[in-house]
Amino acid sequence: MLSTKDVHLDYLSSKVNEYIERFGDENIQKYMGLYDTVPIPVLKRLFSVFHYQLNFLFNYMNARLNNGHYTAEESRELIYLHEQLESLQLNLERSEYYFYVDPHYEEILNECDGFLESSFGSAIPSNFQKINLIETKPIFSLTPIKKISKEFIGKGSYASVYKYYDDYYKRFFVIKKADKNLSEDEYKRFKIEFEEMGKLKSPYVIEVYNFDEKNRQYIMEYADDTLYNYISKNNSKLEVGERIRLVKQILRAFIYINNRGVLHRDISPTNVLLKKYDGINVIKVSDFGLVKLEDSVLTRDSTEIKGIFNDPDLEFLGFSKYEIRHETYSLTRLIHFVMTGRSRITNKNGVFYKFIEKGISQDINKRYKNVEELQKEFNNFIESLNKSDIKKIKI
Repeated sequence: MLSTKDVHLDYLSSKVNEYIERFGDENIQKYMGLYDTVPIPVLKRLFSVFHYQLNFLFNYMNARLNNGHYTAEESRELIYLHEQLESLQLNLERSEYYFYVDPHYEEILNECDGFLESSFGSAIPSNFQKINLIETKPIFSLTPIKKISKEFIGKGSYASVYKYYDDYYKRFFVIKKADKNLSEDEYKRFKIEFEEMGKLKSPYVIEVYNFDEKNRQYIMEYADDTLYNYISKNNSKLEVGERIRLVKQILRAFIYINNRGVLHRDISPTNVLLKKYDGINVIKVSDFGLVKLEDSVLTRDSTEIKGIFNDPDLEFLGFSKYEIRHETYSLTRLIHFVMTGRSRITNKNGVFYKFIEKGISQDINKRYKNVEELQKEFNNFIESLNKSDIKKIKI
């Protein structure tokens, strides 16, 4: 007589053979690596087969969204997959082979149940959102897949920011969620922020990963602190060498950003973040919500001047007139903050002030004309200093 364990194993083996006969085995390896930690070989094969088939059918549904019609054969296949998953879970309940489905995919499958038809294809609801495919982590697990537990960490002009810990990647991520009361233009800006950050590939720019249209939010890289908090907390003990390293990173970041045809327009010590690695701090530019693009139609004179280090003359000129010399103005103010720990420029004597004075000149034609020039002058200024001069920068 077979034990309960053997009965379940025989059942699973039979079902996997059935699925491979139906779908073929040419794609079985594609997701197998995601299930290396699963100790039961037949389950690894099952999970890989279903992972591939679900992603294939979900991807096809995304391609049919504009058409609004999900074809008959694919409708039947998706109905079949969901029925089989539910049947497997029912038959394996309370056994060591029982498995859980990712909540995101489970929600999609349940939503599809409401409109899928086995004959003549299925009408896709107009409010059905594009499916975010899971390609790099398991969608099946032998233990419950936890729903994300978010912790509120901040509030911006357009969005709230949360952090959460991902058990699979063993690290923190950030969710930036658009406010519910945004105007159409403000929500467009929120989406542009994600799109533009996604185009920027630099170690000095916060990385973004996935936009969730349904929940009006996106996921991005987690940083340990803001530049403002880091400088403020450590100002009395922070060495000048570390300040100089941070400034050089900031300048490299904005040379890259500006050379990609992007003006940030909201430069401040709270929008520059800090990520801590072993033995080094790396700056991460964030908050591109006010970004100005070369062909943008969203910039208007009425846009509020939000950046605390922005040129006050923009109040009179209009924010649509923002250009590279306004960007170098803000960067000069930011450099002053990093080097002194002060937002206000109170000491107007010495070689450091001469460097700062050019960047914030009331005559825009006397300012640094781009970040490359600002970088060159900063490097020249640092190289010209002796040890006694360096100590005076802190004053």
